[in-house]
Amino acid sequence: MHICFLTSGYHSLAEGGGAESYISTMAEAFVERGHRVSIIALGEGNLSNGHVRLVQVAAPSWHWYLYRGLPFGKSMAMPVREVEWSRRAWSALMDLNSYDPVDIVETGETMVLQQTAFGRKPPVVIRGHGNQLSIKRLSGKPIGLGDRLGRHFEVAGIRKARAITAVSAFQAREIARDLDLRQNSISVIPNPISESLLQCALTEPRTEPENPTVLYTGRIEYRKGTLDLLRSAALVGREFPNIKYLIAGARDNSINDETLEDTLNQGNVRSHVEFLGHVPWQQLAKWYRRASVFVMPSYYETFGISVIEAMAFGLPVVATNVGGLPEVVQDGVTGILVPSKDPNALADAIVRLLRDPDLRKRLGNAGRERVLSEFRTDRIVEQTLKVYESACRSHLAGVN
Repeated sequence: MHICFLTSGYHSLAEGGGAESYISTMAEAFVERGHRVSIIALGEGNLSNGHVRLVQVAAPSWHWYLYRGLPFGKSMAMPVREVEWSRRAWSALMDLNSYDPVDIVETGETMVLQQTAFGRKPPVVIRGHGNQLSIKRLSGKPIGLGDRLGRHFEVAGIRKARAITAVSAFQAREIARDLDLRQNSISVIPNPISESLLQCALTEPRTEPENPTVLYTGRIEYRKGTLDLLRSAALVGREFPNIKYLIAGARDNSINDETLEDTLNQGNVRSHVEFLGHVPWQQLAKWYRRASVFVMPSYYETFGISVIEAMAFGLPVVATNVGGLPEVVQDGVTGILVPSKDPNALADAIVRLLRDPDLRKRLGNAGRERVLSEFRTDRIVEQTLKVYESACRSHLAGVN
């Protein structure tokens, strides 16, 4: 089977998040099973290793000029970007399909305007990773006309898919509500952990660091709860003066320099925090091994790949009780769930874990076992291939 992924970005030394981790992990697993994989992403330069072909297309920029140049541009830039990216990606796909036919296409909730492509299109599976409208709504950010219009475009494209998968039951409910579908018509398939990262966790066990260390991996972003995480550092520092917070992630423009600096200047936050910048996935293992506790303080999260990565290394997890996180972190079993937007609750949970090494060990061991039973790549690939095969059959039969 020739499988093609459409994505706005691909893993590099400079960037890459949960959706990119998912694609790289699945591509590697499909190839190991004898399938061919093509990835069409925004960027520059192409490569192929004989089984995985990466086709990068230049990202159009009309939406950027709209965002910068017009009074209403900030609101309307998002739907314009949806159209631009979709047209560019689907044009590249149709070109690829003309000389190397694609059996199945998988793409996220963006880049779904396949009606912009002309010619015979391969069947499409939509993978729900999350959408901008829900991120803003659950983060308490203002929602503009452009956000609603962008989601309208996404929903129009999703309706044309042969199948829909979601990373969590929470995400399946969101998509079902937006499309007025039955939730059980959407296949819930969690994200897998990278097999190479899992092997690192299993072959080189983590040891407790000399000083208590809190780890966060993800973008420095408002909806990720990064400001609450930083504020908790001052509170935890009262109990553990030598506490260290390691923040592994790139900056996002949702938090400006002034806000970040003001937060770091509160109390003694700055003295406890070390920013590592974006850490390529190949280098994450060493940071998971150096931590005592892993924290995911998001306001909106459909799954949280970094959470299962931390669990694989035996780290107890403190996460907010939002979105799909309660489906990954079992409160009191593999970690502790706390309310979102509450630095005090976050700090209390971290302090509780740091005070109790036996609790850390128990939760960490349970987390590793859950990853091994629920989030191994083989399990996820098997579920996904069943969806692909069903989508191909309905496509050939012309079933709507």
